[in-house]
Amino acid sequence: MNRGLIAALSIALALSSELIANGQTTKTDAFRQAVEFYDRGMFERAESIFSEIAASGQDVMAKGYEALCAVRRQSVGNRNLADQYISEYPYSGLIPQIRFYNALNLFDEQNFSTASAEFARIDMRSLKNSQVPEFIFKQAYSLFELDEYDRAEELFSKAEKMPYSDYTAPSRYSLGYIEYVRKNFEESFDWFSKAAKDPRFTEQAVPYMIECRYMLKDYSYVISNGDAALDRVTPERKRQLARFISESYLSEGNAAKAREYYEIFGEGAKEMDDADLFYAGSVMYSTGDYKGAVDKFSRMTSRADSIGQIANYEMAYSYIKTGNKVAAMDAFKAASSQPWNEDIREDAHFNYAKLSFDLNNNPSVFNEYMKAYPGKKKDDIIYGYIALACLYGHDYAAAVDAYSNIDLLDSRQKVNYMKANYLRAHQLIEGGGWRDAVPLLKAASYYSDKRDPFNQIARYWLGESYFRSGQYDQAIDVYTTLYNNSALEGKPEGALIPYDLAYCYFKKDDYDGAAKWFDEYLASSKPAKGEDAAARRADCDFLRKDYPSAIKLYEAAIARFPYKDNLYPYLQAGIAYGLTGDKKGKVKVLSSVEEADPSAEFYPEAMYELGRAYVAASDNESAISVFRKLGSSTKDNTIIARSLIELGMISRNMSEYDNALDCYKKVIDLMPDTDYAADALSAIESIYQSEGRGDEFLDYAELIGATRDKTDAEKEQMYFNAAEQVFMTENYSKAISSLKSYLDRYPQGVNVAQTQYYLAECHRNLGQKELACDWYQKSLETEPSGLCSENATLRLAGLSFELEHFKDAYSYYRSLLSIARLDANRHTARAGMMQSAFRGLDYQEAIACADALKADKASSAAEKRQADYVCAKSSLSLGERDKAYALFRSLSSEPSDAEGAEATYMLIQDAYDQGNYSTVQSMVHKFAADAPNQSYWLAKAFIVLGDSFAEQENYAQAKATFESIRDGYTPQGKSDGVLDNVNMRLEKLKTLM
Repeated sequence: MNRGLIAALSIALALSSELIANGQTTKTDAFRQAVEFYDRGMFERAESIFSEIAASGQDVMAKGYEALCAVRRQSVGNRNLADQYISEYPYSGLIPQIRFYNALNLFDEQNFSTASAEFARIDMRSLKNSQVPEFIFKQAYSLFELDEYDRAEELFSKAEKMPYSDYTAPSRYSLGYIEYVRKNFEESFDWFSKAAKDPRFTEQAVPYMIECRYMLKDYSYVISNGDAALDRVTPERKRQLARFISESYLSEGNAAKAREYYEIFGEGAKEMDDADLFYAGSVMYSTGDYKGAVDKFSRMTSRADSIGQIANYEMAYSYIKTGNKVAAMDAFKAASSQPWNEDIREDAHFNYAKLSFDLNNNPSVFNEYMKAYPGKKKDDIIYGYIALACLYGHDYAAAVDAYSNIDLLDSRQKVNYMKANYLRAHQLIEGGGWRDAVPLLKAASYYSDKRDPFNQIARYWLGESYFRSGQYDQAIDVYTTLYNNSALEGKPEGALIPYDLAYCYFKKDDYDGAAKWFDEYLASSKPAKGEDAAARRADCDFLRKDYPSAIKLYEAAIARFPYKDNLYPYLQAGIAYGLTGDKKGKVKVLSSVEEADPSAEFYPEAMYELGRAYVAASDNESAISVFRKLGSSTKDNTIIARSLIELGMISRNMSEYDNALDCYKKVIDLMPDTDYAADALSAIESIYQSEGRGDEFLDYAELIGATRDKTDAEKEQMYFNAAEQVFMTENYSKAISSLKSYLDRYPQGVNVAQTQYYLAECHRNLGQKELACDWYQKSLETEPSGLCSENATLRLAGLSFELEHFKDAYSYYRSLLSIARLDANRHTARAGMMQSAFRGLDYQEAIACADALKADKASSAAEKRQADYVCAKSSLSLGERDKAYALFRSLSSEPSDAEGAEATYMLIQDAYDQGNYSTVQSMVHKFAADAPNQSYWLAKAFIVLGDSFAEQENYAQAKATFESIRDGYTPQGKSDGVLDNVNMRLEKLKTLM
C-alpha cells in the first residue's frame, strides 16, 4: 500500500488514553498516587515514583509500571527496560500492556516486521475491550505491509465485524485495497464504497471506486462520477482518472468528449505518378502544408534521381515541421548520399549528423561530416553543440572531451568548460578516483580569477585530490595559496584549510609544520574535525619524543572532545606516561578504558596497555582481570596472544607454573609458527627446566614439531604469519603497517605476492581504490600465475570499472576469463567485459560480449535482460535503430524493472521523435499505471509528455505537466537531471505563453 496511507490513518485515528486494570492493589499511598498519575497520562511523573518504589525493594508491580511508563514515553532505553522486566517476571500481569504499547511504538515507527512479531506475542484476551479494535487493526496492517495478505485480510475482517469504532472504516478501506491488488474489482468496489461513507476516507476511496468500475467496464458509472472526483485527487491520480473518463466516453461513443486524447486522421487519395507527387509535394512544402508534403513525397515510387534528392531533402524538413525527427533523420541521410546537388548534400549531411546525435547519441556521423567537409569550418560549432548537450545530460566526461576539441572558447563556453571539468572531477571523486580528478580540477580553475568563489572551491578540491593521491607538496602549495588569499571565508571548506595543511605536513613527517597548523585550526571555537585534529596535534609531540607535552595535549583533547567511539588519545597518553616512567599516570589515564564499549576503536590496544600498566605497578590482580576481559572481547589474535603471554608471566612470577604453562600453550595453539609462539615456547622450556622436567619439555616440543631450530625460511614464514593474523582481524590500518614491515624485511620473500594482495585488500576495505589497484597490480607482477592471481585480477577489474577506467577494466576481465579456475569467476569476467566495453563506448565489442554472456549457461534471466539492454543501447549508438527498438520493445514487456523502465521510456521518446503525440500520451499513462515504482523514468516520460503538449502549442497543459513533475518529484541522486530539465522547460515556456 502507498506509504502515504500511514499518515492518512494517523490523522484519521484519534487514540484515547487507556486505563490499566490489573486486579492488583498496593498498600502505599505513593503507589496509588503513581497509578493515578499513570491513568491521567502523566507518565513521566508516574515513572519517577515507580522508580523510587522499585529501587527501595522487590516490588514487581512498581518495576512493571516503571517499564510501562518508559514504553509509553518512548524514553531512551525503554525497550531494554521492558525486555529486562519481561525476562525477570514472565508471569506479571503487566506484560500484555507492556507488549501492547511497545508494539504500538514499533507500528508508529513503521517497523512493521518487529511490530507484527510483538503483536503476535499478545493474547487478545489479556487486553481491555477498548484496546481490542486497535490491536486487531494494527496487527492486520503490519501483516499487510509485510505482504501477508491472507492473514491481514482475516484480521481486517475481524475488526470490521466488531461494533463500529475508529478502526472500522480503515479496515474496510484496507480490505478494499487487498481485493484491488488481487484484481477482484467487484469485491474491492464494495469495500471501498463502505469505507467512503466515513468522511475521513471519502477522498481516498472514491478514485479506487471509479477505477474498479472502469475495470468492470461500467463506463456510465465512470462518466457520471468521474468529474466530481477529479478536483479532489493528486495531479498524478487526476491524470489517471482523466484517462479512465476519456476512454469511457470513447467506449460509449462520445468522440467529442474524448477528443483531447484521441484524434483520427484520414485523407482520400487519387492516382498520381512520381512527377505529379513531386510537384504537389513541392507546392505544399512552399505553402507550409508540411503534412501534405510528406504524404506526397512519401508516395513517390522512387526518389533515386535528382528530383528524388530534392524530394528527400524537402521531405526531411517537412518531417521536422510535423515533429517526426526519426523519419527526418532517414530522409536527410538519403539526401546526403545523393550526388546531384552538392549544397543539398552538405546541408543534409549536417542535419543527419545532428539528428543522429540527438536521437541515437551517436557522434560518429558528426565526425564523418567534419572529415568530408573540412572547408565548412563547422567543427567548433559541432563540438560546442555536443558539449552543451552532454552538459545538460550530465555526461560531463563527454562534455569535457567536446570542449577540449574547440580551438577558441567563447566566454560562455569557458564557463561551461570549467563547470564540466569540476562536475566530472566530483563524479570521479565520488567513485574514489582522486588522481584522475587532478587535471580536471586544474582545468576547472583555468579561466577564472583566483578571487572567484568557483575558482577557490575548485582549487580546494584540487588540494584535496593532491593529498589523497599522496602528492603532499603540491597539496601544500594549493592550500597555502588559498590560505594566504583568505579563500572560502565563511564556508566549511575555508575553515578546514589549516587542518588540511596540518595533515599534509604530518604525512611528510614534518611535525613542526603540522603542529603549527593543527594549533591554528584548534584555536577556532567549534572545529568540525576537532577530535581528530587534537589527537594528531598530540601525536606531533609524541613523534618528536616530547612525551610530557604529548601527555598534556592528549589529556586536553580528552577533556575538550567526547571521543565516544575512539580510545586513541587514551592509548597514546598511556604509552607516553609509560615512556616517562610514570606508572601511576599510565594506570590513571587508561583505567577509564575498562568501562568503554569493546567495539570502540583502539579498545584492544588500550586494554592491553592498561594490563601492562597494572603489571608494572605490581597490581597483578587488576592486570589478570584486564587481560582476561580482553581475551574474551576482541577478535585480534595478536592482542590475545600478547595478553596470554602477560598472564603467563604473571603466573610464573607467582610460582603458579601450571597456570603459566597453560597460558603459553594457548599462545602456541592460537598462533603457531609466529614470533609469539616462539616466545611462548622459550618460556615453556624455561619453566620445565627450572622444575627439572626437561623430559616433559622434549615430549611437548616433539608433539608440536619444535625439536629443532627454525630455518631462515621458517622464520620468514613466522613473520608473515604474524602479519597475516593482523590482517585477519580486519583491523586494516594496523594490518597495513604489519604487512609493509614484512615487505621491508623480506623484499624477496616467498610470500611477497600474497602480502601485496593483502595490502590491496586493506586499501580496498578502507575505500582507497587507487592504492588498492596499485597493490593488486604489484601482486600480479610479482606472481602472474600465483595463488592470489585470480582474485587479484578479479578485484583489479572491478575497481578499475568503479574508477571508470573502462579500457583497463575490459583488459583485466578478459585476462580473468583466460586464467580463472572457478566457473563463477569466468562468468563474472564475461559480464564485466560486456559492461566495460559498453561503458568504454566500444559498442561493437559490447554487443559481441553481450551475445557471449547470453550464451553462457550460468547466466540468469536478469543477466540476459541486462545483455539485451546493452545490445539495444549499443545498437542505437551505432545507428542500428530497428535492431535497437526491437530489443527495447521486448524489454518493455516488464516495465517495472530497471531495464524495462528505461526501454519503455525509450519507446515513448521514439514516439515523440516521430511526432506521434497521442501515442506518447497513451504510452505515458500506461507506463504510469504499469510501473509506479520507477519514479525516475516515469518523470522523464512525463517530461516527454510535456514536450509533446508544447509541440502541439498546448502550452498550458505543457506547463501543468512540467509543474506537476517539479512539485512532486524527488531526485534520485546527484546526477539526476530531471528537475534541471523541467526548470529549463518552464523558463522557456514563459517566453511562449
